[in-house]
Amino acid sequence: MFTDDIELEECTLLWNNCAELSKIFLSGAPVKAHDVTLPAESTIEFNDKKTLYIIKQGILKELYHDSLIINYETGDLVGADALLQNKTTHINTDFAITVDEYDGLELLEHIRADVNKNNAWNQYLMNLVQSYQLLMCYHKKNEVQFQPEIRHYSKGEIIIQQGAQDDEVFTLMSGSAHVFVDNIQVGEIKRDEVFGAIAALTSTPRTATVISDSPCSVLVVENSRFRDLLASRPDTVAKLIEDMARTIISNNKTIVKLSNQD
Repeated sequence: MFTDDIELEECTLLWNNCAELSKIFLSGAPVKAHDVTLPAESTIEFNDKKTLYIIKQGILKELYHDSLIINYETGDLVGADALLQNKTTHINTDFAITVDEYDGLELLEHIRADVNKNNAWNQYLMNLVQSYQLLMCYHKKNEVQFQPEIRHYSKGEIIIQQGAQDDEVFTLMSGSAHVFVDNIQVGEIKRDEVFGAIAALTSTPRTATVISDSPCSVLVVENSRFRDLLASRPDTVAKLIEDMARTIISNNKTIVKLSNQD
């Protein structure tokens, strides 16, 4: 077993132990089918079939939604945890792989008939759970942590000044604000909207002035912290793209309207 993006020594040791323990409780176990081919680009179902696989050639990927948890490689046992509780993850193939197939219930009977095999089985499951706990702790530890500043503005106060050179990104938490270019109103900022990101990310002067239209609260994040958020949280990227698209559409409508007035 291995992961693509990190290498934790503790997890590697636990997975190596899993490989050795599986040899103990699989010894002498009846094999349901040898050299089964699992097709490429398929999802492998374990919850209803109560089937386990030993990988003889190839790699299986276990994912939660679209996030990779772990890779299973040659010699790894796959599906043991699904015998005890339905998996909420899914396991996929990128390419065709070869496995030996075991009937889960037959395997459990084989294991429970021997004290040493039963002990090895229990240790295997505990090692597997512990490795997942370590992975979870690692990812939790490496999440972007930050303390954003909250600023409060009265009606008519300037939040962003056109031409200013600064590196802050804003999110309107409450209230409303208007956007002006050369003293002409071209748009508005709505609640929960991210604004000021383009100048901050491109290190260019502010292209517009933003003035509060009512008492409002604004969440402020420095450019460096905001870049970390974009790298670690796809939902932040999606929200930013959505807000930028809405702003562009709004500004284009305003420009057309002003042009028609001329």
